[in-house]
Order: sequence, then structure tokens, then C-alpha cells
Amino acid sequence: MEYLQIGSYLCGIFSVVGAAFVFVFVKPLNKSIDGVQEAVNRLSAELRAYHEQQHRMEGELRELKYSVQKAHDRIDSALEERAHVSAH
Repeated sequence: MEYLQIGSYLCGIFSVVGAAFVFVFVKPLNKSIDGVQEAVNRLSAELRAYHEQQHRMEGELRELKYSVQKAHDRIDSALEERAHVSAH
């Protein structure tokens, strides 16, 4: 009978200690993990937006380079025509 009583006391004590452990350690740890997860999700979204912006800017830069090259070609052609007309 004493063993049963001791066992019930130990179960009660372990239950209280377990509940305290959950309240003191596990709940704040879960909150911290949730906060870290939110931060990672925000950073991931920002990184995706950054990559999309970078990709768009690279396309615009290619178009600009093409436009500048075409302008140089037109200027060179105009200068060659002018030199050709001046030589005659």
C-alpha cells in the first residue's frame, strides 16, 4: 500500500514539475521558434522580390546596351556618309 501512495505522490510531483517545465521552457521556446520562422519567411519573400527586380533590371540593361549600340552605329554611318560626301 505504501508503494502505491508513494507512486501517486511521485506522479503528482512529476506532473507539477512537468507542467512548470512546459510553462517556463517550452512555451517561450515555441514563441522564439515561431518568431524565427516569421523572420525567415519575410527574408525569403524579400529575397525573391530582389531576384525578380535584379532580373528585370538586367533585361532593361540589355535593352539599353542594344539601344546605345544602335545609336553608335547610326552616328558612325552618318559620319561615314559625311566624310564620303566631303571627299567628293
